[in-house]
Amino acid sequence: MTMSLPAGFPEQLKGPMAWDGSDFDQDPEAYTLTLTEGDLLGIRTAVSYFKSLGLPRGSVDRSNFPLPEDLGTKLRQINDTLNNGRGFQVVRGIDPTSHSEEEHILIFAGICAHVATHRNWFIDHLRHEKQHDVPGVNLRPPELPVSMDFHTDVDSGPILALFVEKKSKIGGNQHLSSFWTIYNSLAREAPEVIGELASSWHWEKPDKENIDGPNIIMPSRPIIGKEGGKMQINYAKAYLAGHLKYPMNEASPSLSSPQEAALKILADTARRHRLQLDTKEGDLVLVNNLSIMHAREAFVDDEVSGEVRHILRLWLQDQESWSVASTLGYLEPEKAWHVPDEHQSLRTLSEWVQLPRATRAVDSATTDKHD
Repeated sequence: MTMSLPAGFPEQLKGPMAWDGSDFDQDPEAYTLTLTEGDLLGIRTAVSYFKSLGLPRGSVDRSNFPLPEDLGTKLRQINDTLNNGRGFQVVRGIDPTSHSEEEHILIFAGICAHVATHRNWFIDHLRHEKQHDVPGVNLRPPELPVSMDFHTDVDSGPILALFVEKKSKIGGNQHLSSFWTIYNSLAREAPEVIGELASSWHWEKPDKENIDGPNIIMPSRPIIGKEGGKMQINYAKAYLAGHLKYPMNEASPSLSSPQEAALKILADTARRHRLQLDTKEGDLVLVNNLSIMHAREAFVDDEVSGEVRHILRLWLQDQESWSVASTLGYLEPEKAWHVPDEHQSLRTLSEWVQLPRATRAVDSATTDKHD
């Protein structure tokens, strides 16, 4: 490991993006937009208006999901918060029990359209997949009620959006950690780790169309990079070290001792500065996916009481979003952001579970992108 920072990397990152979890522990209102009765009425009116048009769900945008001017302004301000502020926001006040499954989709996509102009072409449904429902399938970690350590959604949009449709009985809370704060800690305490993270790593992922076959080798690239003076991270450990259920190819290089140490220090530092979000059903959580790492607690569902975790996910971007550092080698195809309305997959859970398993795997995000 090098003992100095890579050339061009700053000694310290300053600004509201560099926060510590303790800054918000006692003040959740600082990052929560609580919708008023007027806002909620405006959302219900927008849902009714869109449904009256008879358009496919993939058509939802600002023009056909019109919101009151003051609410639209507040949502557009979130865009600035995500790109130039603390990098995350919670929107609270929607009651999922007051809306149908389809309306959940429309509300989620409609509100997101006022935050950022473009979304990826499908909604993911994140929940515990029961093994007896998919016999013989090697379930991915995001489909299991296990904890997920700090990561970003690899090669996805610059903004991650989640809608909490249902919460589990126990656990499942989201945790966030500012990569800018992590970077500052590493620059002071372990600059060699930054050098290691900025070097080239071997990446691979399971082949979703041949899950029992060899992994797909991805281009070698760094975990962190810089663009326009902004430090960024693109990282999930399973791509670099494999997972118990999805090990690396036998011929793949093992992590070196410096690499293993760097990933451990990165994870430990993220946990040290983390913020736990106490989300409620109906919350929207929006996160800068290039500057804020996220993690998830293990959880326990209760089918009898109906406390069964179910999260909807989209990725967003627009002209205000961060440009991805070229060194990070994002593999998300540009065409994913320009799918015709009628081909966008904004399915409800009831529709989604009717799809063949293989189709769902293709429609869903790359293995080990998770909430």
